Amino acid sequence: MSSQIFIHGLKVNCIIGIYPHERVNAQELIIDVSLQCPTLEQAGRQGDLSLSLDYAAIAQDISNFVVKRQARLLEELAVELADLILARYPAALAVTLRLTKTQAVPHTVGTGIEFCKTR
Repeated sequence: MSSQIFIHGLKVNCIIGIYPHERVNAQELIIDVSLQCPTLEQAGRQGDLSLSLDYAAIAQDISNFVVKRQARLLEELAVELADLILARYPAALAVTLRLTKTQAVPHTVGTGIEFCKTR
């Protein structure tokens, strides 16, 4: 089992979707992120954040990107977010993203996708 950093339930109000009403009204997108970080133990032993991943910075990068991007498909957003995260955070060997639209399908808690990418 590999060591991971995670962000669970990051809520971003954004334009996301292909339908006309989705292009006009922002909706809540919930983002879960898991990042494989092989140096997590070393960071813990040395008390050195530079050996780990700064989840606050990652969450801010994700939020900023999602709001500006105004993607049409969750699939394209996930691919682009994975590329962004792996490019900006070299300590991450892999990223798993779960993107959930809470208002897309009536009578559901949420619908969405899960996307994984490895270096």
